[in-house]
Amino acid sequence: MPVDLHLHSTASDGTLTPFELVNFAARLGFKAIALTDHDSVEGIALALQEAKKHKIEVIPAVELSSDLNGRDIHILGYYINYEQDFFLEHLKRLRQHRYERAIKMLEKLKELGLEIALKEVLAEARNGALGRAHLARVMLKKGYIDSVEEAFKRFLGRTAPCYVEKYIYTPEDAIKLILKVGGIAVLAHPGLSNVDEFIDQFKESGLSGIEVYHSEHTSSQVKKYANLAKKNKLIITGGSDCHGFESTRGLLIGSVSVPDSAVEDLKDLKFKREFPNALFKD
Repeated sequence: MPVDLHLHSTASDGTLTPFELVNFAARLGFKAIALTDHDSVEGIALALQEAKKHKIEVIPAVELSSDLNGRDIHILGYYINYEQDFFLEHLKRLRQHRYERAIKMLEKLKELGLEIALKEVLAEARNGALGRAHLARVMLKKGYIDSVEEAFKRFLGRTAPCYVEKYIYTPEDAIKLILKVGGIAVLAHPGLSNVDEFIDQFKESGLSGIEVYHSEHTSSQVKKYANLAKKNKLIITGGSDCHGFESTRGLLIGSVSVPDSAVEDLKDLKFKREFPNALFKD
């Protein structure tokens, strides 16, 4: 049965609610999914509740942004203890920085003649962690652009005039935070971040896996990162990085074939960490 370990809901910049996401995955016959919202775990309890109605496992997870020499690096955290107070405080601060960043981007857009009210963006986000995708969708609805992709290319992308840096961790800090809440840290879509030379460094900080299967990885990249993971004795995971129907790539859940072994390997590592003195067969 299929699994998808990289999904976003309305708790961040996805367009499907946690309930809708679980229902959609269940209808597709998925065995397990992971809710990996950006800087938010607000959708996990809702997803777990809905999963009880279906034969599907929801893995509590998160996706944290980090920066290394100007490169945007995302770290996925699986099987996190998402209710820990100190972790929730960290995420709250990150979301506040996202809010402040959105205000600055709106000011830049206004200077270019694109009038967007903050309340319009907040309504689009529906209480989720604010992201550039929310601004882009409002821009599309107001007719300032012809596509969300255009918004990023002309206004909101890293090299575009309205881009504003957000407060983010170093990759090592993001990994350590995930470990602190009992999670398993995995490097997201390495084919996009291009930080292969730092994987050894990340591993020393506690990285346990690489997202080999991803909707934007080519077949050659899948092979490359599978070999790299095996060489470094890292878990192989994968997912579609689905953001829903209204994303630049459309709905992607079900488009990436991820082996069941990804979930089993995550569970095995989680068990070994929780019971380090248990006896294991080679």
